[in-house]
Amino acid sequence: MSFSRILIHSDDVAHANRLALLLSRYGHDPVTIRRPDPLQLPTDLNGAMVDCRLLTAEWRVVSIGLAQRGLPVVLFNDALPEHLHDQLMEAGVLLVPHRLLDKEPVEAWLKQARAQQAMLRRQQDAMADMAEKLEARKLIERAKGILMQKHQLSEDAAFTALRKSAMEHGLTMGELSRRLLQLPG
Repeated sequence: MSFSRILIHSDDVAHANRLALLLSRYGHDPVTIRRPDPLQLPTDLNGAMVDCRLLTAEWRVVSIGLAQRGLPVVLFNDALPEHLHDQLMEAGVLLVPHRLLDKEPVEAWLKQARAQQAMLRRQQDAMADMAEKLEARKLIERAKGILMQKHQLSEDAAFTALRKSAMEHGLTMGELSRRLLQLPG
């Protein structure tokens, strides 16, 4: 039984065969593809390793797409333009700044790519959490303002009233504020 199914591409057939052999030695199931069709990729992939002198638009789309799906993608390339470098890194592609070598530590590169994907997911989750908290904070401030205006409350009293009501109804203060702001006039 293989460890994982890894898509392989190289613009040099000998490099693709070498990479397939290296991966199979570690128990992976390499799937070599010469020309990519982003709509026809195998669906059961667990990662990708791409080695190319010139990164075509097709392989850039495939690499970014797989990385955005949370799969580890390792790209061997020694001459990427800076704008492509940044675009690939932001998507979560692990860039190796040289062409494939004879004794390449592919397992270490896959492990590093997986760790990079996990870190990227944690960062995205943290950013989404912060955005959600910021939105809730904005709603709370707006709801406090309405309570202060309609009931002649101080800021502290409005906050205390929101907090008490949220606890009594088993809601977060953000959700209670959202509901208050949706009430007519």
